[in-house]
Amino acid sequence: MHIPDGWLTLLMCIVFWIISLLFLVVAFWRTNRTLTEKQIPLMATLTAMIFAAQMVNIPVLFGTTAHLLGGPILATTLGPFTSLISMTIILVIQAFVFQDGGILTFGANLFNMGVIGTFIPYAILIGFLKLKPSKNSLIAGGFLGAFLGDLLAAIAAAIEVGLSTADITFLGIGLLTMTIHHSVIGVIEGIATVIILLTILRIRPDLLKGTLPKIESVDYGK
Repeated sequence: MHIPDGWLTLLMCIVFWIISLLFLVVAFWRTNRTLTEKQIPLMATLTAMIFAAQMVNIPVLFGTTAHLLGGPILATTLGPFTSLISMTIILVIQAFVFQDGGILTFGANLFNMGVIGTFIPYAILIGFLKLKPSKNSLIAGGFLGAFLGDLLAAIAAAIEVGLSTADITFLGIGLLTMTIHHSVIGVIEGIATVIILLTILRIRPDLLKGTLPKIESVDYGK
């Protein structure tokens, strides 16, 4: 899903750099107010884990790649703003050290994987839990959120590349390719997200205080 340099127009690169930087400013402000000392080790552990998972890239058509996103796991355990910072750290190392994704296209990659890939899963999970805080809602919301987060991030990348080429056929094939690949990866991501959420809730539910609604009063094990 990492878009390399040369695949997006300069205007599109600039626009997404601006958008992503605005999200980051808010993310640092929110994280500074909400991140607890107990969550810092969890943030570091998950960031390292997602970094390793993203390094396993599967080349697909149109100059990009398919891989586990990791954003849903970060968002549902740390919240979307803190997870955006984690994703930024991951993408910076990948782009500047491993040349995985471009520098000019960094804003677009961060928007796709760091904004869409975290805020969508979190919103869906919270929506499920607010309707009915329960284990079934946690599983359904966690899985669906991760699946759609992956899929929509991939679709966004395909649209950005397709529009930059101004070729409708290229856009259509790119959308089809990314949708197929990331539908499969989204299922894997959904399962992984649910497993990690349930594990944390069983071992250290206090780490999710402030991330999941009513974490203190609801037994998500039921």
